[in-house]
Amino acid sequence: MPIRSRFVNICALFGLLATVVPTPFAAEGAPVSFTTEIRPLISEKCFTCHGPDRKKRKGDLRLDTRAGVEDSGIIVPRNPEESEFVKRLFTADPDEAMPPPDSNLVLSNSEKTLLRQWIAEGAEYEEHWAFTPLAKPPFPGGTEGRDRPENPIDRFVAARLRDEGLEFAPEADRPTLVRRVTLDLTGLPPAPEAVAKFVADPDPDAYEKLVDELLRSRHYGERMALPWLDAARYADSNGFQQDGDRHQYIWRDWVARAMNDNLPFDQFTVWQLAGDLLENPTEDQLIATGFNRNHMLNGEGGAIAEEQRNNYVFDRVDTTATVWLGLTLACAQCHDHKYDPLTTKDYYSFFAFFNNLPENGGVDKRMGRIQVAEPALSLASDAQTAREREIAKGIAALDKILKAAAAETDKAVPAWWAARPDPKKLPAKLRPVLDRPYEAVVPAEQRLIVSEYLKQAGPPELAKAQREKEALEAQRETLRREIPVVMVMREREGEPRETHILDRGDYLSPKEKVEPAVPEAFPPPPAGAPANRLGLARWLVSDANPLTARVTVNRQWQIFFGAGLVKTAEDFGLQGESPSHPDLLNWLAADFREFGWDVKRLHRLIVTSRTYRQNSAIGPAQWERDPENRLLARGARFRLPSMLLRDQALALGGLLVKTIGGPPVYPYQPPGLWEEFSYEKFGYTPDHGEKLYRRSLYVFWRRTLGPTTFFDTANRQTCSVKPLRTNTPLHALITLNDPAFVEAARVWAERIVREGGATPAERLGWALRAATARAPKPDELKILERARVKARDHFASFPAEAEALLGTGEWERDPSLDPVELASYAQVAQLILNLDEVLNRE
Repeated sequence: MPIRSRFVNICALFGLLATVVPTPFAAEGAPVSFTTEIRPLISEKCFTCHGPDRKKRKGDLRLDTRAGVEDSGIIVPRNPEESEFVKRLFTADPDEAMPPPDSNLVLSNSEKTLLRQWIAEGAEYEEHWAFTPLAKPPFPGGTEGRDRPENPIDRFVAARLRDEGLEFAPEADRPTLVRRVTLDLTGLPPAPEAVAKFVADPDPDAYEKLVDELLRSRHYGERMALPWLDAARYADSNGFQQDGDRHQYIWRDWVARAMNDNLPFDQFTVWQLAGDLLENPTEDQLIATGFNRNHMLNGEGGAIAEEQRNNYVFDRVDTTATVWLGLTLACAQCHDHKYDPLTTKDYYSFFAFFNNLPENGGVDKRMGRIQVAEPALSLASDAQTAREREIAKGIAALDKILKAAAAETDKAVPAWWAARPDPKKLPAKLRPVLDRPYEAVVPAEQRLIVSEYLKQAGPPELAKAQREKEALEAQRETLRREIPVVMVMREREGEPRETHILDRGDYLSPKEKVEPAVPEAFPPPPAGAPANRLGLARWLVSDANPLTARVTVNRQWQIFFGAGLVKTAEDFGLQGESPSHPDLLNWLAADFREFGWDVKRLHRLIVTSRTYRQNSAIGPAQWERDPENRLLARGARFRLPSMLLRDQALALGGLLVKTIGGPPVYPYQPPGLWEEFSYEKFGYTPDHGEKLYRRSLYVFWRRTLGPTTFFDTANRQTCSVKPLRTNTPLHALITLNDPAFVEAARVWAERIVREGGATPAERLGWALRAATARAPKPDELKILERARVKARDHFASFPAEAEALLGTGEWERDPSLDPVELASYAQVAQLILNLDEVLNRE
């Protein structure tokens, strides 16, 4: 689509968005559905007073269960006129009306009529769809025979489209497909040569071969790690005012490696929740448990240790329940859940699984800016281990020399100290105690005094030994700071810590004692299963648990379509949305479990489907019918996550350094921000060289102030499983002005001039093709050429501005290229990087 036409159409769509209200896709005249129509309605309007929360329940009436309704007699199935429930809905008496006027909950006339119709049809209750046992549904009728779709996904989607009187959109063209699937599976744009190869490949299986190649890419794991890091609240600092740094990047690298290795999701689960409890756990299995040590860590001096320890356990409970169960279990921390069958006892029974770590709520290890809490795993390399042994051996030899003369030293030190050595030659720690007798200072100060005596007044051989010892100790301290220490999970020794229900979540108000258990609404683990994290982890991925496979498949779908089959990825409970394609979700979840929790197989199934490969173009009729594409009658189109926008810009500019793993990096950032947010406790020093151009996955993430180049990202303070997409001018300010984007554009301009061809048209066409993967249209080239000429004329008049633009960033500029010409192409490169088509995956 031409650039100008695309802009006009988008403006028109925004106008429609303001006036169109989505409506449910219910067939007219169909029976009322309890699952999709009644339960969401009474959950929203009735469960506050008549739901699972026994303490808040009014009139001893429970509407969330069939038994509660039957016991009350308030509903007479098939006889709404005799049902007290209906009378309360339609009465004009404010003392009798339900919901009561003071509840601020109002039922519309259409909602009241819907409830009356449901009762007239028999008032049937159905188990909440997400809590039903998971089974593979049969394929829908009408999708058999020669014309049936080959991909199982398409059979379910085709049946739904047929019921709605719709059909699949045409398949996207090859340039669109190669860019779409490459961005989705690796997070990077396809190289121009890869696009050309795929577009020209006559093999009917060319697309499937491309997908298999991308699934083997080492960058696949980096892309798939991003949403998992959001869910795991991964960051490189602890949060709170101290916000000390940490070494959890070891866990981050393990995640990307596990994704690349296609570690089955059931093992991926067990390792992260209970890898330490496996028999003879490997180093990777121990590192994996860092998942539940990614929470914030309070290093404040005034923090109450036991309160903080409980907060960390709360975080593990809430995160685990969200990630694997898709439930808002946190709502049951202080009272029974108001909507879901989750009690406070359920919450603290779940809490008990994570309440047995040997942690005290504080910070145990402080190594400069690094602050970690036990349990932790030190991961020295072979070279670091050998060097530490060498240093220890040297210190031991020097200690032997010093100890041999200890008796004489002990006699000489008090007198030397009493003679008041020169304060200027003493360390600052000793100056305040200079007036005290040697015998009156604390042992640590005495050891320091002995050290100073040996260096200043001791025999030459002892002075030399002391200086060498201190130098080796300094080397050892530096070495130890370089050795990563990753926080992990470990059970404490001895009797397990008791867990009690905490009244309203207050750690000072323990009540009933509870044991580790899964929520009572779900089938329990098998008899004999360990009542610890290992037992919980295995239950989560067992056939007994109906949620994990559904929740996981939904979040994987979300990666490729922008939204899950269940939009509320964070809530599969009664307040969450019903799936747009329930049978498809169940089929995918059951298939995922049946075939060994194979994530790459699932991804291949999704991206090779006709559903995924559709053209994403939308007309006014489609927009009015299905603005959010819940029916899947077209391809998904959404803005790239900001982390991928940065990576795309670096890749197009030829700057991206594709090194895998390692400590976090510090790219460009506006000066003074860290100082402002930390009250001058620490500052930000950007990296230099290759570290400036690493993938966004590796950018240092400070909890008090996330990376400034990114927008619409999770804050990484708590678990986040649903992508955030907003649209504000601040986004364009970043992509147009941030040094990373400006530098990428001006370095890309050098490539455009050197590699794009001899004429402006060739160069601009080359650039647009590199960014969009498609051939440019003549009118687009005219627009870009006008922009280039205008920029060239401006920079010719103001050459200092050209120099300023070309001086952005560290990358050394090619001095052989004319600065005015180069700056004009840099400006066009910025324009292309900010095209709607480039900011989005289509």
